[in-house]
Amino acid sequence: MLFNENNFKTLSKISIADSPCVSIFIPTHRDGHVQEDQIRFKNAIAEAIKKLQQGNNLTKKELSEKEAKGFLTSAYDLLENKDFWLHLSDGLAVFIGQDRFEYYTLPINFDPLVYVNNHYYLHPVMPMLKKDDRFFLLALSQGKVRFFEGHAHSITPVKINDLVPANFEAAMALEDPEKSLQMHGSGKAAVHHGHGTYKDEKDWQVEQFCRMVDNGLMEMLHDENAPMIIAGVDELVAVYKNISNYKHIVDAHVGGNPDNDDPALLHEKGWAKMQPYFNEKREEKKERFNAAFAENKASSDLLDIVPAAINGKVDTLFLDKKTPVIWGNYLESNNTIDIHEKRKPQSICLVNLAAIKTFEQGGEVNQIDAPISKSQVNAILRYEKY
Repeated sequence: MLFNENNFKTLSKISIADSPCVSIFIPTHRDGHVQEDQIRFKNAIAEAIKKLQQGNNLTKKELSEKEAKGFLTSAYDLLENKDFWLHLSDGLAVFIGQDRFEYYTLPINFDPLVYVNNHYYLHPVMPMLKKDDRFFLLALSQGKVRFFEGHAHSITPVKINDLVPANFEAAMALEDPEKSLQMHGSGKAAVHHGHGTYKDEKDWQVEQFCRMVDNGLMEMLHDENAPMIIAGVDELVAVYKNISNYKHIVDAHVGGNPDNDDPALLHEKGWAKMQPYFNEKREEKKERFNAAFAENKASSDLLDIVPAAINGKVDTLFLDKKTPVIWGNYLESNNTIDIHEKRKPQSICLVNLAAIKTFEQGGEVNQIDAPISKSQVNAILRYEKY
């Protein structure tokens, strides 16, 4: 099951004073490592049991070993589900609470982590919520036309059969037969009135097919600006790019006939081509941070960033993927934070808090491969700091 914004909103609002919330993240494999993945999850359960028995991990009291194991019954059941471990992705996220057990197999390679508190640890799954890596993929052939909305970690088919012909044959059936009579030429270059010169009638028909597809898609895409990549044979892609009214088709394309590619494979091929495009956009965001920092509209200090996030003042938050759990508390009375060198009974992860509050108030959260500054948490602010 994929993690979406509705899942996030539900989990982010949960805060239980007298019952623990357990968040577990482990890296997994798509195939061939069942025993290794099960062992890693078993170790995570054992770590959760220890943390449930530690008083400083909860706001009320520690659990006995028997109580902790009982609380994690559903996790043990998942561990023993042999079929489940045969169908994984790159990472497993599990959220356990009072009357709650949710798990997500996700295309994210998590660092192993077990978090026990009165709320859930969510920032590792937030890449699933990103909207700035959105793109379209048009799988185009004379045999089939399909359209998808993609993100870094997902792809969704879009229904278009009421807008475009299903294939070349269907497109030609929709053509006015009298138009074909306007084609002139006997083995020579053919001229279709109003459309220029073509080597033969088939070339004209292929272009008409592409125009019909594009006209239909433009009814849906007329006010969109997400980049589009096309999957198809080189010749057909070139024709479509030449006639298309969509202004955001990228130069790269996925070559070959896509008819036998399922959505997962199309996503894999498409994202391989789109990733450099989005990486470039992320580098531009980092440059924007440096420019904002020079104008006193950015910060690399958690003491600034957490209160700003809580008060809706963070435009863009950058988290190093290796950012550790940083314990502390937010003091609402004076809008400041305390950072705890070691965890205390009331400690929360300040990084997790900043990420959730930034997203909830319309900001953007980016997990990056390396920190922008010496700090592992950086933010572009909506206003000057002082």
